[in-house]
Amino acid sequence: MLCGAFLLLAIVSCGAQEVSNSTNELYTVSAAELPSPASTEARIIGGSPTTIQSYPFTVQVLYYLQLTCGGSLLTRRHVLSAGHCFVDDYGNVASPTPFSIRAGTSNLNSGGTVYYVSTIIVHESYNTPVRDNDVAVLVLTRSVTLSTSVQTALIPMQGATLRDNSSVVAVGWGRTNVNIPSASSVLNEVTVRTVNRTVCQQRYNELEAITLDPYPVTDSMLCAGLLDIGGADACQGDSGGPLVYNGIVVGVTSWGYSCALARFPGVYTKVSYYTNWINSTV
Repeated sequence: MLCGAFLLLAIVSCGAQEVSNSTNELYTVSAAELPSPASTEARIIGGSPTTIQSYPFTVQVLYYLQLTCGGSLLTRRHVLSAGHCFVDDYGNVASPTPFSIRAGTSNLNSGGTVYYVSTIIVHESYNTPVRDNDVAVLVLTRSVTLSTSVQTALIPMQGATLRDNSSVVAVGWGRTNVNIPSASSVLNEVTVRTVNRTVCQQRYNELEAITLDPYPVTDSMLCAGLLDIGGADACQGDSGGPLVYNGIVVGVTSWGYSCALARFPGVYTKVSYYTNWINSTV
């Protein structure tokens, strides 16, 4: 993570201690300025195991205590994830009762601490068929305990943009093989590159012409992959998890055509498009 000159500010919870004689805590989210691009790194084809200490803001979103999506800890009481993880095909938002998060562990469905969800806030303009505005904030029933393996995330300032071909890292417990329908037993990371949105839309226009299904890539989305190479991507089970640039969560895993195909990059919710919304929600 680059610090100092770039004025990175952590997402903080104001009054981290419980307020006496009150069950409420007040939270604010401070955004981070995106640092200048680092030097070009070698491309990593496919993912590799990592540790929660490397991405301590990453959490598992559980449905009846089983992995359903990923998320990023915004404050001690709030988690950033994808709207489609909590909305059915008819636009109905799920009850929070079956949902919880597991924080502070590299292992799937074990270790760390489980915190239950009290409220699910899906963006009011979320569009189910095309996954536009695919962002949600979960409110937890109690505050998480921070440690070396549990930390709040950094998010970009409103409107911040990344240069095309920037190196970014997708993190999650999702599939490591598109042909094997089981999640990874440990946290994985994969390095990919941001893809120009116009190029990304052109690729998905080709798919629209074949399938007759809509695949719009809007201003609120960010594309990333190894274009025309393939072999590296987020996959099923990673939805809602972070896409990270120099320690800042710049994307939320949203959708794509299959996984890791050379022609079709993955599509992520662009966090900087929603920084103000996030601030107004927590």
